[in-house]
Amino acid sequence: MPNFARRTLLACGLSLVALAGASHAQTMPPVIKLVVPYPPGGSADTLARLIAQPLQEQLKTTVVVDNRPGAGGRIAASQLKRSPADGSVILIAPNALTTIQSLVYAGQLDYKVMDDFIPLSRLASFPMGLAVPATSKFKTAPELVAAMKGSKDANYGTSGAGGLAHFAGLEFGKTTGIEWTHIAFKGGAPLVTDLIGGHLPVAIDALVDQIEHQRGGKIRVLGIFSDKRYSLAPDIPTLAEQGIKMAPVEGWFGAFMPAKTPAAVVNQIDQAMAKAIANPEVKEKLNKLVLQTAYLNSADFTRLQAAELQQWAPVVRDSGFKPD
Repeated sequence: MPNFARRTLLACGLSLVALAGASHAQTMPPVIKLVVPYPPGGSADTLARLIAQPLQEQLKTTVVVDNRPGAGGRIAASQLKRSPADGSVILIAPNALTTIQSLVYAGQLDYKVMDDFIPLSRLASFPMGLAVPATSKFKTAPELVAAMKGSKDANYGTSGAGGLAHFAGLEFGKTTGIEWTHIAFKGGAPLVTDLIGGHLPVAIDALVDQIEHQRGGKIRVLGIFSDKRYSLAPDIPTLAEQGIKMAPVEGWFGAFMPAKTPAAVVNQIDQAMAKAIANPEVKEKLNKLVLQTAYLNSADFTRLQAAELQQWAPVVRDSGFKPD
């Protein structure tokens, strides 16, 4: 049976394990590592550190955060494949890594998300935002679209080539009929600096990285790539309500385990993740970062991950983008 089929059967059977009572509390490893594929200080790192203590209390074992940056997160993902399948190693990763980079670097990686990993739990989510400088004359997304059509200066910036924002911009252009050029910046800081300074007409980025500049009156987020308003920033309209009908583009953070981890272990840690992310203190601190708790159990998360890979595969392929 193909690994993906096994993953699907495993995920769908987890709830049956719980309901049947076939799984008693498992003995957890003495230390569980929450591997963050980026340096300390970012959203993934903050999320991992917030859930570490509640997980430790739930699982009755030591839980530590292990930062393993490099190659946009692909080094840590590769290491997960070779980690012990006993619950001792959990990767905390965004879909920018498990979905987009899996497609961009297809054929160059030594792992496949749906074959080599078990999507354990989705933990938090956030929308992508379409922003212009505060000094821009555009107040709505349709105004921007009307001006960009046929313009020789039509372009948009993101924090890097081959990311979720890059392909969201391509889909936005395709949906609205804009032929615009992608400008890749080396990170979010130079991107927002050029946007605030008026050197860049449009930027697409995670709302979590735009919101403080929006609230400070330095940029204007014209809309989010969603079909409903974001509860943590309800004053920002969606692109859909402005007449721009495209598939939602949502960023999220999830937990992944090695493929051969026993179902009983996956089920127990998944349940602990659900309780950790529901912790009021964790939720409050994430909300302050404009990250929304968005737990999905392993079965539902597995289906979401598979669907996202299917959704973005033709977008990445048709773009013709090749990483350096």
